[in-house]
Parts: sequence; C-alpha cells; structure tokens
Amino acid sequence: MSTLKVNSIIPVAGVPTGGGGGIIQMVQTIKTDKFSTSSNSYTDITGMNVTITPISSSSKILLFSNIRFGSGIGNSDNKYQILRGSTVISTDNFCRQTSSSESWIYPDMILDSPNTTSATTYKVQCLCEATGIFVNRDNIDRSQGRSYLTAMEVSA
Repeated sequence: MSTLKVNSIIPVAGVPTGGGGGIIQMVQTIKTDKFSTSSNSYTDITGMNVTITPISSSSKILLFSNIRFGSGIGNSDNKYQILRGSTVISTDNFCRQTSSSESWIYPDMILDSPNTTSATTYKVQCLCEATGIFVNRDNIDRSQGRSYLTAMEVSA
C-alpha cells in the first residue's frame, strides 16, 4: 500500500488569479432531530454548529447553511443569524412562512475571514416574532426533513 501526501496540487492551467481558491478541508453537521423555541431573543439551535481549524490565518471559510424552518402561525417574520463564536457574521435573515402546516428550506452562503489558525466554531441562532419557530418540523410537530451547516476552508 502506498501513501501520497502533499501540501498542494497545482492545476495544469495554473492557479486562479491571486493564487487561491482551493478547498483545503470541509466539516459539516447534519441536524435530523427537531427544535423549537418561542423566545423573542436569539437562541442557539441545538446541533447546528461546526468547528473548523484553519491551517492558514489567510484562509477564508465558506459557510453553507440549509435550514428547514416552520412557524407557529402563517405570515410570521421569524429570523435567524449565523455566528463565528460570539460574533454575528450574517444577521436578520427572515424566514417567513405563509402556512403553519409546512416548513421551508432557507439556504445561506457566507465567505468569512476568521484570520486565525485556532479552532473556530460557527453556529446558527433563531428568534420567534410570533408564536413559535421550529426547525425540521411544522406547527403540528410532523418531522419534515433535515438541516445542514457546512464550513469549507478556502485557500486565499
């Protein structure tokens, strides 16, 4: 059995302008259980966090979230935000539902510059502006899929 270890592979056509853009590593969490809150303050969604340790302080972190939200009533403007540690990096994302018997997927993508080689945790919070906000379920507690949070380290 052979092992090949390299720090980088450069495409035949060369690297992109600026010399970066390659994916170095990726981590993902998949939330399959249900979550709900009626808090009108931002609340951590349990299980919706990832920790990544960049190998270079100049790397960027590309975050993809795909969260399935439901609501206690129709036409409510619930919100969610994404944080790096305690720093909000994507805020006041509205997740409006027009019916309480369904849930919808809300995708988001953010390119973050944590400027560190220390372990960095990203998490998702939500708040309720009406009677309830749900993750992976509808108003009558029917399971409706799963949610994802993915972090990729991108070379600068």
